[in-house]
Amino acid sequence: MQENGFKEETERTPKNNSVDEDLLKLSQGIKAIRKGLFEEGMSASNTYYLAFKKTNFTKEQASVSPRVRMRECGSPSFSWEKIIKKYHPAILHPTVRKNNGPGKSYIARIKKENGTFVETKVCLTSKHIKLNNSTKAISPSAFKGEPLWAQIAGEATERKLCSLRKQEAALSRIVKNIAVIKALREKL
Repeated sequence: MQENGFKEETERTPKNNSVDEDLLKLSQGIKAIRKGLFEEGMSASNTYYLAFKKTNFTKEQASVSPRVRMRECGSPSFSWEKIIKKYHPAILHPTVRKNNGPGKSYIARIKKENGTFVETKVCLTSKHIKLNNSTKAISPSAFKGEPLWAQIAGEATERKLCSLRKQEAALSRIVKNIAVIKALREKL
C-alpha cells in the first residue's frame, strides 16, 4: 500500500458492496421523490378538478380535464384529456355493466329547460390531448372554446404540470443511468 492510503494498481479489490447499497438507496430515494411529484401533481390539479366537477351539467361546464396518475412502473404521469359526453334517453338505452371496454356510462337525472327532470343515460369517453415533445406542454389552443374559468385555471394548472413533467423526465434519465451502472457492476 502506498503512503496516501490507496492500493497499488497491481492489487485488485473484490466488488464493493457499499456501492451496491448506495445504488439501492438512490433507487429508493428516487421512488420517494416520484411519490412526492405525484402528490404535487394531485394538489396542483385539485383546484381545477373541483371546479370541473362543480360545473358539471351547467352552462359553464368544461370538457378538458387534468389526469394525474401513477403508472404501474412507479413513475407519475401528468396529462390532459378531453371528456366527450353523449346523452341518450334512458328508456331506449339501458345501462349494461361491462367488465372492460372504453368509456363509462351511468343514469343521471337532468333538469330540462322547462324545469322538469328526465332520466338520461350519460356515456363518457375521453380523448388524450397530445403533448409537444420539445416543450413537454399541451398547446394553449387545447383550452379554446372552453369557459373562461377553464381557460384561466387550465393554463395555470398546465404550467405547474409542465414543470412536474420536466422533473419526472430528469428523474427518468437518472434511473436509466443507475441501471447502466448496475449492469456494469454485474460484469465485475
